[in-house]
Amino acid sequence: MGRGDSTTPIVAITDPKSGTTRTADNLTITGYAMDDFGVASIKINGTDVLQNAAYAGERGKRLVRFRFTVGGLKDGEVTTHIVVDDVNGRSSTLDYHLTIDNTPPTVTLTKVASVGSGQVHVEGEAKDNNRVASITIDGQPLAFTPGPDVPFSVDVPAQKGGAVVVEDSAGNKTSQPLQ
Repeated sequence: MGRGDSTTPIVAITDPKSGTTRTADNLTITGYAMDDFGVASIKINGTDVLQNAAYAGERGKRLVRFRFTVGGLKDGEVTTHIVVDDVNGRSSTLDYHLTIDNTPPTVTLTKVASVGSGQVHVEGEAKDNNRVASITIDGQPLAFTPGPDVPFSVDVPAQKGGAVVVEDSAGNKTSQPLQ
């Protein structure tokens, strides 16, 4: 005696995680759908990705890995609506959220001065529309609490051609030479 289909398909995004802040550059979203009887369709914002030739043999399989891109993304939160149907007509829905940040952080140096003994004193401020994630000065990482506005004041070894490099949580970077 056969059993009935009592479960809906499972759908998950594996990369990037929902809620992540990313740039739109080379953004590919990957995930999987699975069902005990087989996956019939995976619709991304209404378009069935299984109609793509790359997925020709995937329809009806119990586990289907997929990837897609969403074009024309501007700064801000983006929601992608994903619906997976199984071969028996049962559906699952996932609203996938991603924050797009194409805007690089800024860095302003207010003071750069030699303090002797091969050291330079650097003061400034790093800012970002979302969150400053890292600051390096002449390759030395700076310890700080990530946030949208990060003032800093530090002595570092003097290096010819030194710079402050700031990276935001989306991976955007900016650099300012120490002068």
